[in-house]
Amino acid sequence: MVAVDAKDAIVEIQVSDLPKSRGWYSRLFGKAPDLEPFEGNVEFKIGGAWVQIVAGKPQPSSWNLQVEVRDLSRERERLRDAKIDATEIKTAPGIISWFDLKDPDGNAMRWYQVLTADPKVTGKKA
Repeated sequence: MVAVDAKDAIVEIQVSDLPKSRGWYSRLFGKAPDLEPFEGNVEFKIGGAWVQIVAGKPQPSSWNLQVEVRDLSRERERLRDAKIDATEIKTAPGIISWFDLKDPDGNAMRWYQVLTADPKVTGKKA
């Protein structure tokens, strides 16, 4: 089996009000969009991937955007200061901590911090 030779990854999130969501996602990520290549397309580079918000009809989904951060408590506080609601931090001791939030259209997200270097959890070789 040959693995995909991917150059990048993008997750597209449909929103009902692009200007409102542009502002909300700018507060969420703490920066202006990295790209607005054409009308109706706003993109943020987050870690090793792109988050693209586009005008459309949001639909309930079984997926959610998950973002690993270095300091979960600091990010939770930053979002609180930016007036973005998120759940309280939950923890699986010694493994992972996380909180959940939703954008104005109900698109789900989870922000998390891995608490172990165990390759069975991180997927990284020791």
